[in-house]
Amino acid sequence: MKSHQIKRVVCAPFRSPLLLLVALIFSGILYAVDIQASVYDIQNPKWVITMAILILISPLFSGVFIFLIYGINTGKAILVRRALTQTLSSYTHLVVGEILVNLVVLAGSFLFVLPGIYLGLRLSFYKQVILIDGATATAAIKGSFRQTVGWRIPGSLLLLLAPFYALAILVGYVVTRLPLGLFGEGLALAASTLTFAWTNTLLTTLYMLNKELPLISP
Repeated sequence: MKSHQIKRVVCAPFRSPLLLLVALIFSGILYAVDIQASVYDIQNPKWVITMAILILISPLFSGVFIFLIYGINTGKAILVRRALTQTLSSYTHLVVGEILVNLVVLAGSFLFVLPGIYLGLRLSFYKQVILIDGATATAAIKGSFRQTVGWRIPGSLLLLLAPFYALAILVGYVVTRLPLGLFGEGLALAASTLTFAWTNTLLTTLYMLNKELPLISP
């Protein structure tokens, strides 16, 4: 990606309050669910409920966000109602894809951490393939693998996504280590919101560039 395209990704949530709102609502739900049982707290009986909610709502919010950013990138704005309708029409494939991708990444992580990261990068575009190309879950997984052959795209994804996740991890670490109270909770929520917005914007923009779909100039 060129510098002006990276700048566009970073600025997108601030230029469109609607994108920020969708990301904030999702992060708020994520925060509320995480209170009862963390995603990493497998021994907690409520962990199953947490994972079930995430698997069910994550595709919904991601789908709406992807359609909205797709409309912004093409210069043909998509209304929230239309984005939601189109997401719901592919919802089953998104949920199945979410489960399959998480299982593949988890299996890779059990072998060693690096295979899990590599597989996660190779499967990064599956939601875009489902939503933009209208593919099924299994076809989307194959499509994402085809678009990330070699090391150029996975390497670029790693370099571009790393700062966004690093920010969220850093904020999370600071909040857990320092007695920041409500300010810390708000900071963590803001970091989660921006991470969701930036990663989905970046992946959708890269997907469109990789498929040579028309993007309006910044």
